[in-house]
Amino acid sequence: MPENLEPTFEGIVIASPLPISNGYRLLLQVGDAFAQLSVNSENPPRWQIGDLVLVKNCWVRLTDWRRHRFQQIFWVGQTDEEAIEWLGNKTNVFVPTRWRERWRKFVFERWQKSLPERERTFTISSLASIVFGMRTAAISEADERAFARSGLAHLFVPSGSQVTLLMGLAWLGNRFFNLPPFPILIFLLGFYLPLTRGEPSIYRAVLMGIYAFAGWRWWRDVDWQTSLWLSSAVLVAIAPEMLHDVGFQLSYAATFGLIYASPLLLRFLCWLPQWLRFPVAATLSAQIFLTPVLAHYFGRISLIAPVANFFAVIPASFALTLGFVSALLSTISPSLALPVSFVAGELAKLVVLMAHWFAAPSWASIYVHRLSGWETLLALALLTALVAWMKRAEGSETKA
Repeated sequence: MPENLEPTFEGIVIASPLPISNGYRLLLQVGDAFAQLSVNSENPPRWQIGDLVLVKNCWVRLTDWRRHRFQQIFWVGQTDEEAIEWLGNKTNVFVPTRWRERWRKFVFERWQKSLPERERTFTISSLASIVFGMRTAAISEADERAFARSGLAHLFVPSGSQVTLLMGLAWLGNRFFNLPPFPILIFLLGFYLPLTRGEPSIYRAVLMGIYAFAGWRWWRDVDWQTSLWLSSAVLVAIAPEMLHDVGFQLSYAATFGLIYASPLLLRFLCWLPQWLRFPVAATLSAQIFLTPVLAHYFGRISLIAPVANFFAVIPASFALTLGFVSALLSTISPSLALPVSFVAGELAKLVVLMAHWFAAPSWASIYVHRLSGWETLLALALLTALVAWMKRAEGSETKA
């Protein structure tokens, strides 16, 4: 893989361009790597997936390690639309992606029409990032940094919250309209999943959700521990390379903490009001197990994350719920979805503002020693041993 990318070079468009304030972002496959270009243009993007283009002039640099690791983007740059020449279209590449992008384009165009015109560019980016993940919309680098510093970046990753919402809608359909819940859940997943970018976190959540939903539906019992290990085994069996994916590791570390550590933390939070105990325990338990992984990959920890999550999760949850409902309704009629989209958009903007508020203090996040792989494993093993010891001690007290 070349270290530097110099114009002139050829690339293949591998995703629909994402609109931004002064043009759009174009993702190109260049050899075995990817380049993301911010294209200055007053016109709507004309490129399609599979287009072979020649970039004759641009400013480009190697991307930072974080973006390369998370999004597999090796270069970022900027150019003008006039500097890109169309060479043809490779009709035999990215066929599944083409169908998915057509579906995404259809939904997003109608969803965008359900918002007031002045709100469409900024609001749809923040709202789509909360509902479908940050890779589906072009958020600004300032917003991305604010969410990372405030410890709220997980709100832009499709995972358990989204799948729980779909399960809740299926349950409501069964509870109030006597509709079969499993077909409803499959329909909602069929609508939702193609609109994401297929992060490991969403696959983990879907497998755990289906297992839990089946347990609730037929046995009235949900074994979250079995669902966690079963989903990880299935994903690794299908794609062993996913075990090395940072999104996979972060998702399972947080979920492990939620399932195993949060019940123990509830004992130490008895001084809090009943309605406050579980949200605080869930936030702290996930953060505890995420910390070694975050230190390994980023060498940075958000100190303000527990507080930021406490205040931001509720508006983000309402934005997620209303945003998904408005996206679903907009496929039928954008006018029908207008009031729901407006409220969801305002909530999404509030979440973005809160991320900037909590990211503002200089001490919001600190840089720490970047852990090696073995140090990270050792830290996670010690945390797991501590949880096991506390669980055993709790069991001994119960018996006594």
